[in-house]
Amino acid sequence: MLKVKVKLKDKKEFTVPLPYALLQAGGWVASSPLLWKYVNNTFIRKNAEENAKSFIPASIDRKEVKHLLRELKRYRGLTIVDVKDKDGTEVIVRL
Repeated sequence: MLKVKVKLKDKKEFTVPLPYALLQAGGWVASSPLLWKYVNNTFIRKNAEENAKSFIPASIDRKEVKHLLRELKRYRGLTIVDVKDKDGTEVIVRL
């Protein structure tokens, strides 16, 4: 389970747990060819008006997303992000 912990400067603290099943569902949606087709078409239309060029991948391989999430499960307890702001706000992301 991915845990996002936020501490605010006024001593308020909350934790958002993200189960691996939810991450897998998000990975499935993010690797959908239909989604990437929509993103590419929208981006191309927007950039055609601005005459700018950018790179967007055609799609993300679902097998790779599944493999990535399987590997993340092996490293439970690992701190991915530990950020402290000057005003006392703190964000910690742990597996």
